[in-house]
Amino acid sequence: MGMVRADDGPAIEVRDLVRSYRGRNGELIKANDGLTFDVPRGQVFGLFGANGAGKTTLVLQLLGLVRPTSGTVAVNGIDVVRHPETVKSTVGFLPQRGLSMRLIETRRALHYTGRLRGQSEADARRQTDELIDELGLGPYADRQVERLSGGLMKLVNFGMTLMGRPELIVLDEPTNELDPHNRRLIWDIVQRRAADDGTTVVLVTHNVLEAEKAVHRVAVMHGGRITAMGTPGELKEQTGAQARLELFVRDGGSLTDEEAARLGRIGVVSPGDRGGSYLVTAPPDRIQPLLEVLVTDVGVTRVDDFRFARPTLEDVYLSLKPGDTVPQAEPETQPPVQQLAPVGAPERAAEDTPADTGHPAPAPKRAPLPPARTEPGPDRRPAPAAVAVKAPRRGLRERFATFGTSFKYLWFEHMLIVRTSWHVHMVFGIFMPLTMVFGFSRIGSGLTDETSLLYIASGSGVFSIAALGTTAIAQRIGAIKAEGSMMYYASLPISKIAFVMAFVAARLLLIAPGLLTSLLAVEVLYDIRLTLSPTLLFVYPLTALPLAALGLVIGSVIDKIELISIVTYMLNFLLLLGAPLLIPLESLPPVLRAVSYAMPTSYGADAIRHSVTGDIDGAFAFDVAVLAVASVAALWIADRALRWRAS
Repeated sequence: MGMVRADDGPAIEVRDLVRSYRGRNGELIKANDGLTFDVPRGQVFGLFGANGAGKTTLVLQLLGLVRPTSGTVAVNGIDVVRHPETVKSTVGFLPQRGLSMRLIETRRALHYTGRLRGQSEADARRQTDELIDELGLGPYADRQVERLSGGLMKLVNFGMTLMGRPELIVLDEPTNELDPHNRRLIWDIVQRRAADDGTTVVLVTHNVLEAEKAVHRVAVMHGGRITAMGTPGELKEQTGAQARLELFVRDGGSLTDEEAARLGRIGVVSPGDRGGSYLVTAPPDRIQPLLEVLVTDVGVTRVDDFRFARPTLEDVYLSLKPGDTVPQAEPETQPPVQQLAPVGAPERAAEDTPADTGHPAPAPKRAPLPPARTEPGPDRRPAPAAVAVKAPRRGLRERFATFGTSFKYLWFEHMLIVRTSWHVHMVFGIFMPLTMVFGFSRIGSGLTDETSLLYIASGSGVFSIAALGTTAIAQRIGAIKAEGSMMYYASLPISKIAFVMAFVAARLLLIAPGLLTSLLAVEVLYDIRLTLSPTLLFVYPLTALPLAALGLVIGSVIDKIELISIVTYMLNFLLLLGAPLLIPLESLPPVLRAVSYAMPTSYGADAIRHSVTGDIDGAFAFDVAVLAVASVAALWIADRALRWRAS
């Protein structure tokens, strides 16, 4: 991927991380409040917490999608704030919802994702085949992702996350909607990637009981802070999680006072939720004496059934209340991969922060991590600042190659998506300009002279461009935002300008028939010969680009799709009424004539008329120059308006 990393350092280094924002009433809210921790390479790191605890904000900062208010974040040795694009090339992200490429086939979705992540064509195809086989997606490889069941769609999304063999994988609720078989498959793959390939995994989930089998270490968040961190075993010990013995006395009877007393010397005995049932809780190290009392003193003949359960990570999670903080254990001298990372908060002084005694060694091939053995230590020191490696500068040739690949596969995706909306483009791109030519030419006594028909043909074509280039693009961007997939595009190592240009280019090709339809209709219906000059090949896109970019800006700035539709329809009405599309400029009222000078459609329609008459003169050159400036300015504004990263 062309990056430098510190092989002897952690995969993730977070120091004094704060992300704050203003609430609706102007109050300062800290989504993350002074977080400090490390995640060693090759570790499965669980991130648990209730909704609003700050997990999503933390993940978005790891991905470079949200800029911290203060503090530092380094991923694979690279400063995320300074070099977000470099970091993205080594990270795979599975959001809880809103993954893109749902309207193309499974095989293409995997392949395109790999290419966008920088894989070669051969490697992307090879890994696509491997993942289709590993995930059992063979029967669905050539089916559109959107048409799969929710569980199968989740498997495809998970496969897209693994494409490019990222060094860090961030999974947000990866097993939602999956059946037990496929949930087990996901956890097995996660463990294999960590153990065999040294891949680091950050797992965000509410399914604590299930995730316990996969994670090496856990952080529990409340109110933007990490209130507990350690291996599952350490957290159970530190929170005093209890083992549980549920027993059922035969025939619904009761324990005698002596039996209850003997069990009570080992643990706490309480009546169950139905007759003859009892619950005994005890520390995990008292399990053996508890079983001995049950067998020898109570006797198995007195018991109908009993169920024994060790404490789970879910018990730990449920036992922690907001505001509780579990003291962090000080690592002993162990192999580096077994150390606990430090946790800090702004209000806590240095003596409350565990020391960071070393860096974990790289783990390219190893077995899953054993639980760390730790004990409290009196010596507490501030955690050292994260050291980020400077990302190398990419050469111009590499930048162009990356841009070209990104543009190519994003364009492929957008073109394939149009299969679901081809009828809309047919109506606007062909039938609407044809209807306008046929209808406007019959106004009054009939505008069938050559000049009038020339204005009607060029104007209806430009209006078709405006309708699709502005309205359709704005609505599509609004839909992408509403479904949450804009975040996924932003997490890929692609530039905004590649996304913008691919998005616009796909739409421009689709609306091209609108202009040709109107010109050909004039020739066929009225036998007027028009010259289709080669200059149309660049006049057309120059006319459409500002309108397409304008639609992208509207879709980016406005959140509600209904409001997007209203704004774009009003804009199209203004373009039709205020620009000299269908009638000469001198025929417009003075006010509309003044407004028309600010509209790129005026210059586009005029340039098209020059092209079809073969009158290539100074006025044509001026039109083209204005359109070129408007196109560059519109694309620049669209690039700025597209919210790729929160400040």
